[in-house]
Amino acid sequence: MSRALVIQLARLGDLLQSLQAITQLRVRHPQTQLDLLCPSHLAEVGRLLPGIEKVLEWDGAAWQRRAMAAQQDLRAEHLMEIETTLMGLAPDRYDCAYVLNQHRRALVAGSLLAREVKGPLLHGPLGEALTSWAAYVRDVAQRRLGQRVHLADAFCGLCGVSPSGCVVTLDPPVVRLPDDLEPIGKQGAPWVALIVGAGETERCVPTEVWRRWISSFLVSSPQGRVVLVGTESERAAEIQAPLPPSALGRIWDTTGRTSLSQLAAILARCHRVVGSDTGPLHLAAALGRPVIGWYFARARVHETGPYGFHHVVWQAEELREDTWPVDETIAAMCEQGYRAPAGWSVWTSHCDTWGAYYSPVGQAAIPPREREALWHELEPALL
Repeated sequence: MSRALVIQLARLGDLLQSLQAITQLRVRHPQTQLDLLCPSHLAEVGRLLPGIEKVLEWDGAAWQRRAMAAQQDLRAEHLMEIETTLMGLAPDRYDCAYVLNQHRRALVAGSLLAREVKGPLLHGPLGEALTSWAAYVRDVAQRRLGQRVHLADAFCGLCGVSPSGCVVTLDPPVVRLPDDLEPIGKQGAPWVALIVGAGETERCVPTEVWRRWISSFLVSSPQGRVVLVGTESERAAEIQAPLPPSALGRIWDTTGRTSLSQLAAILARCHRVVGSDTGPLHLAAALGRPVIGWYFARARVHETGPYGFHHVVWQAEELREDTWPVDETIAAMCEQGYRAPAGWSVWTSHCDTWGAYYSPVGQAAIPPREREALWHELEPALL
């Protein structure tokens, strides 16, 4: 049996955006054992991905230490340690590695662990020439081209497969929660998970804005509950500090207390998930939960909007401190229609043969022609 390795060494959101490519690789190569190399702290999520048989854990901090030591004084023991570590990851080299990052470490890992590498570069890890899809992803990131191919579908292109036209979701993990968190999702409704932070500071919604959102939501939904999720315990405490005791009795703070598997289990129990463009938001979408995204800073709905059907994203066109979509989001959740404050637009998600796309709420869901044209240009052999 042939063996292939998917290499995704970026953040949680990127790992979850790889799900469509992994699914299509499984369809294209049903007799191939498909494994995954991902950062150690994301291995729990990697094991949830359907189609993956084995997860190899990449200890980024340890590799950084080895690289620094080798730069200062390359010794034979450094090379022996590297070889031993690689053998521990994969005693036998894979037939093929699909590299989904343009980071040099991912490219080198692919070359060391597999006989053949597919992904960003045309001529190996030391080359500079990009494949067509890698050049597209780079140009979108650097030049803001505004193309409409979703990142998850571009990952398909990097692997030499086309989008499936359907949405694959994760099964919620069966894990034990801390006893005080076990009641989440079991009484009262709706339960809304609020992602209090983000991996990048510029993508964090100000705490006073989340505080205002929580207060308004609890008033508009007398049976509603809010579940604070993420790792940012200090931000969660700052959000809650000025709230009245009556509000705190309806808020469940899970920040900094859960593993990724427990986070997934909590998200799966919630009726909706609200947050900025960050890993837990994409985890919720992958679990099939309805997601509401607030996209601003460098986050763009057409490239990294939650993948799937019926997700809603408020996109900042011109971010103003006093115009966050607090009331507009709550009105939409109460089925009172969709509005956008000054400087924002509001979009909803769809999927078709060419993958995911977003259209303005209230308008016909007309697929953008740019996606089909780009696939014909970059991957005519797949069509």
